[in-house]
Amino acid sequence: MATSSTPVLIAGAGPTGLVLGLTLLQNGIQVRIIDKDANRHPGQRGSGLQPRTLELFRFLGVLDDVLAKALSGFQRREYKPGGVETLKISTIAPIEDPTPSTPYMNAKMLGQYNTEAILRSHIERLGGSVEYGTELRSFVQHPDRVEAVLATKDGETEKTETVVAHWIVGSDGARGVVRKQLGLSFLGETRVEGQFLLGLVETQGLDTEYWHMWGSIGVGGLLLIPTERPGWFSFITTGVTDSEKLLADRDGLIATFYRLVERTDLVFGQLEAVSYYRPNIRMVDKFGEGRVFVAGDAAHVHSPAGGQGLNSSVQDAFNIAWKLALVEKGLASPSLLATYTEERLPVIAAMLQKSTKLYDAMQNNAEEGWNRGGDLRMLGVNYRWSLIVVDERTPKAQSPESVNPYGSGNDGELRAGDRAPDAPGLVPVRAGTTVADGATSLFNVFNPSRHTVLLLNLPAEKAEQIVRAAQRYPIGSIKTVVVLPQGTSDPQVAGQPDLAAVDKDGHAYAGYLVSPEKPTVVIVRPDGVVGGIVYDLSGFEKYFRGVFSVVIGDAL
Repeated sequence: MATSSTPVLIAGAGPTGLVLGLTLLQNGIQVRIIDKDANRHPGQRGSGLQPRTLELFRFLGVLDDVLAKALSGFQRREYKPGGVETLKISTIAPIEDPTPSTPYMNAKMLGQYNTEAILRSHIERLGGSVEYGTELRSFVQHPDRVEAVLATKDGETEKTETVVAHWIVGSDGARGVVRKQLGLSFLGETRVEGQFLLGLVETQGLDTEYWHMWGSIGVGGLLLIPTERPGWFSFITTGVTDSEKLLADRDGLIATFYRLVERTDLVFGQLEAVSYYRPNIRMVDKFGEGRVFVAGDAAHVHSPAGGQGLNSSVQDAFNIAWKLALVEKGLASPSLLATYTEERLPVIAAMLQKSTKLYDAMQNNAEEGWNRGGDLRMLGVNYRWSLIVVDERTPKAQSPESVNPYGSGNDGELRAGDRAPDAPGLVPVRAGTTVADGATSLFNVFNPSRHTVLLLNLPAEKAEQIVRAAQRYPIGSIKTVVVLPQGTSDPQVAGQPDLAAVDKDGHAYAGYLVSPEKPTVVIVRPDGVVGGIVYDLSGFEKYFRGVFSVVIGDAL
């Protein structure tokens, strides 16, 4: 049996594993990504991309590719029995205008197979790859490593190998090996009612401006949703007897469609990625054990109502990636990884409650079951109670029960643990003058491979102290940004920050709730979350003592 080694082994190459792999590669950490499915084609499932996911995709550098293919702006059209006449048209999620702090306010639709292809292409640009048809069979943990057995089919022959990894992350789905072998609980329920089929169907005769619905989700009906692939719609059909038999019966499934729509003007053609779904609502009690972790569907499964699944999974991956990178580089203690469970568990518990409530309303054909937007945009997801956030402006939440993990970040305040807002119109300062044509935004500055420290109107001496302190940390791990107030006419910059800019339109000071009279330091983590809101060097040092275990200056 062959033997190899890798810093991080990722089992499962869906969006969760691919986001994790890409983020680690951007942090300079080599990964091995495997997936047991030799011909992975998830079809259109996981197609709703929420605004927070779009922001994370921007930080990863994949957003332009996503937006080039994605669809947006749908309404739902319900038909009367008989199939042609409209019963009503309703808005799924109201379109909202972007703001300086939230440039992406509206969800997009992109088939998961396209999302995966985009992420995979960016992984390949960094020298990574995905090994399809390679399965994780088992693993054994040791204090300093994990030994895993992989199996790969080569025609009729199966090859096995032992991989020695520092860390394993299971993004291998609800039936995956990693969670089961770790022995993590997966508590919840399996719904007997509400089983349905989903997939892709070639369709002629329908416009692509609406989601088209006949019947109801609860009693039995058909929902056809436009896709970015011309002539193809994703479908969900419910209330069908012998659903599992129809998986392999193309003619029977097409006949079911015609029976539900009661229309002869539509033409249904080929089918793809057809699967059977039974609602499972379950989650783990912790996101890892020792050197092995779970993320995405391996950690939580639930109804697709509200489009929270893929998006929550992407946030899982983004949360653990920067922590794993620091630990693997030897810059942080392995204890930092305990905050992955501490931060994500309450968020996922809240998400399961929201998606289940929506699903139940859809089953009852209640209008609120179709309402999207609000907290579902995921811009209010926060970690205000986290052990590693430091907040000197507002008393820190002592537990997730004292805040709403899913929506408190939308309450008009800004606290440590919240999503870090954008701020456009930052005009760089060079040699004491502003560069008019070089305006940038904070989202152009944030990066998944470093912390960003915003120095908002700090006195010169304090700013210089913090800039010097940041330079004691490993090169590239902290970026210092001096943000001068709107209207600064003679910019003077203390120390040598990585970037200095004038807040030309006032969006940074407004978004971070900073008045020029109250100088503030805001520390933004690599995952785009506010890690600290502090006032001076002592607050800066307090935050970074909780994250880094290495300061270069300590050895001098």
